[in-house]
Amino acid sequence: MPNFKTDKTTIIMNIKTINPFYILALIAISILTSCNSHEIDGDKVYYVRWNEGSGKSNALIQGADAETFKELEHSEYAVDKNYVYYVVWKLKHANPKTFTSISNYYGKDNKHVYQGNHQIDGADGKTFVVIKEGPYSKDNKDYYFDTISLKVKDLKTFRILNESSDFGYWAKDKGYYYFCGRKHPLADYKTFKNIGNGYAKDKLQVYFGESVVIDADANTFKATQYSYGQDKSSRYYGAKKLNIKDPSSYEVLNFLYTKDKINVYWNDTIVENADAKTFQIINWTWSKDKKSIFHRGKLVPYADRLTFKYLNYDYAIDKNNVYYKEKIIKGADAKSFKIPEGSEDGKDKYGRYRYGERIYWKSIPWRLITRKTRHNSHYNGFGHWV
Repeated sequence: MPNFKTDKTTIIMNIKTINPFYILALIAISILTSCNSHEIDGDKVYYVRWNEGSGKSNALIQGADAETFKELEHSEYAVDKNYVYYVVWKLKHANPKTFTSISNYYGKDNKHVYQGNHQIDGADGKTFVVIKEGPYSKDNKDYYFDTISLKVKDLKTFRILNESSDFGYWAKDKGYYYFCGRKHPLADYKTFKNIGNGYAKDKLQVYFGESVVIDADANTFKATQYSYGQDKSSRYYGAKKLNIKDPSSYEVLNFLYTKDKINVYWNDTIVENADAKTFQIINWTWSKDKKSIFHRGKLVPYADRLTFKYLNYDYAIDKNNVYYKEKIIKGADAKSFKIPEGSEDGKDKYGRYRYGERIYWKSIPWRLITRKTRHNSHYNGFGHWV
């Protein structure tokens, strides 16, 4: 079972760095996690979890003493006469006599500090405090990001620039800036600031996450959308200067498609044969103009533009074919093909399809198809799952 706080922070950070649907992921996490507690049954102690997705589940806490076991103020943490527990884990080195919970994700005793079931190395339990609800915290000698010691050299000039994530957590002291717990040199402490969408700048340089944006003009630079920025003469994707033919007409269409009045671009590569005036986004990978269909910035010459329709889960159809990504699914029937509600598989009058391949269910005993296999593999039609 994962460290909930650390895992959620990590997940959200990764999604915010890569995927614009991070808000949906955060909502899903919030919905699924709820109503957790410890229960005692005779001489056994269980951690009981219930959520909307999977219902109720019990996990035995090995070695817990039922007679002295009790939950603390924040119920993810508990103690008995011998140990401290986070959910089902025993906390190494934690003292049950002095341990207190700070929140559902932080706890401490007189010597040690924990985030979930992970010890924050070097943190002093006597002086440790969480800044708001985290992920920043501090004691009398350092600041911490999640379980990472920032090793701040100048505590007097340390400043947290955003306590909740704006496409990354930023902080600074007189010699360094800190991005998601990692320390990097900065050019000018007084003027360094987070400008949003993954960018920061001072009077001398522009920064994207852990990188300096080379040759960017700090005086005129602004962050336009996540991962995109511009100065008086150029456009940037992250720390990379884009090869835009006409910056004055440049616009971001989605996370990877952009255009100016001359060209359409997929991840800074010109989309050959695309008409910039009529170019439209269908979804994150499919697009079209007045004549053609494109997938991931490449022309799909055999697709019929007038009847083309994107379905879901990388499936699309036109009057002639069924597509998985840009490839035609040979033998699939476009007229009857659909994605059943609640499924990621395709289906037509001939059968079902997974990852663009026909599934021959009748040739495989159901007992041999594990849940992992059903979700992560597909049958190749020659006696093997791949």
